Amino acid sequence: MRTTTLYCVALFLLVSCSHSNPPGGGNPVNNSYLKSVYTLSPGVLQIDSFSYNDQKRIASFGQYVTNAGNNYFVRMDFNFSGNNVLPDSYLYTDNGNNQETHQLTFDGQGRIVKDTCATSKFVTYYNYSGNYAICTVLFEGTMDDAQVDSLLLTDGNFTGEKIWSTDNGTWQKQGDVVYGHATAANPGYKAEISASVGPLLYVLSVNNFGGWSDYISKSILNKVTGVADGLPTGGFNYSIKLDGTGRVSGLTPVGVPAGTAEINYNYY
Repeated sequence: MRTTTLYCVALFLLVSCSHSNPPGGGNPVNNSYLKSVYTLSPGVLQIDSFSYNDQKRIASFGQYVTNAGNNYFVRMDFNFSGNNVLPDSYLYTDNGNNQETHQLTFDGQGRIVKDTCATSKFVTYYNYSGNYAICTVLFEGTMDDAQVDSLLLTDGNFTGEKIWSTDNGTWQKQGDVVYGHATAANPGYKAEISASVGPLLYVLSVNNFGGWSDYISKSILNKVTGVADGLPTGGFNYSIKLDGTGRVSGLTPVGVPAGTAEINYNYY
């Protein structure tokens, strides 16, 4: 499983180079379930969509992209055995032409620890150490083509990331990024989902079409600093739009170069 049409290494790349003054306030609790995320930039539209089962667990996650008249999509349909609250597998579909079944393994705390596909040899290992969640992605089952994302979690938010990748055995550091957050609730956060498959959804997002990918933080992202390809010196901020109930409805770049994406959130 690796779709590189619009591949993004890090979350900040989806609206690079934005600078604005984010508001404080907002609802710190999201009582709604995320339906879709629209990422719009000139010539490109990406739609991330979500569905949930009767127990309000993630049932499907899909990404659809139209770019220069061409359409692409991937979809992950999660399977649950009996009354289990954690999925034991998902069916990965790529543009309707390729399907793979991925088996999922969780630890005693209900956290994702492994995602593996017997046919493609793709495997991701998830390890937890202190405040870090470490995602080791082996695209073909070996370290010759791999990526390691070390995610720092602070006070319930995804606050830092170090990224390494290898091609034919040569490791390179791709990013060392720090994230800030506003008070408003992250549209993609649900405790029962984020604590179990949040890191999995992150990996599925950034290693398919990229786009917005924070399903871990309690609060909405509003600032990015650090060192990575495409990240300007000094970082940047997001302007946050709220709807009438205090939910985050969008992230808007202000006073930035043409082509920077705008993001809109829709709820069930």
